[in-house]
Amino acid sequence: MKDLTSRLAQLRGIKCESVRAVEYETPAPDDIYKVGTTILFTDNTRLAAQFWRLRKAGKPLVSIFDHRQRYGLPAPVDAPRMAHDELQGREVLEAAMDGTTGDLLFRFDGDLSLEVFNFTAFEIWELTFADGTSELSNYALAE
Repeated sequence: MKDLTSRLAQLRGIKCESVRAVEYETPAPDDIYKVGTTILFTDNTRLAAQFWRLRKAGKPLVSIFDHRQRYGLPAPVDAPRMAHDELQGREVLEAAMDGTTGDLLFRFDGDLSLEVFNFTAFEIWELTFADGTSELSNYALAE
């Protein structure tokens, strides 16, 4: 875990370049996007994840589970659009992994946080660093 912790710390100051979010049940359209949501950072690090939540100012903003829900709103929630709009161009202030759960936490400028959940012992997120090496969500279980 020490190596992954230091690799995540190197993301500090890197910006989110693009977000391609789709529903978690949606099959991946090609090999580049192995799971539902892909986030590309300006140093070419790529995060591919199934389950996530955005928090703003310490409060839940939207999660992939909210997508297409109405919640009494005039229109269904468009979680992929919201993720794109909120994350694009944001600078990483901190990135860390919970060694017990395998969850990832990214804190961004603008009091925005991205939580990536690992609900299973299998590969539910993948983080590919700029040098081409990658870590999978079952990293915590391999220790």
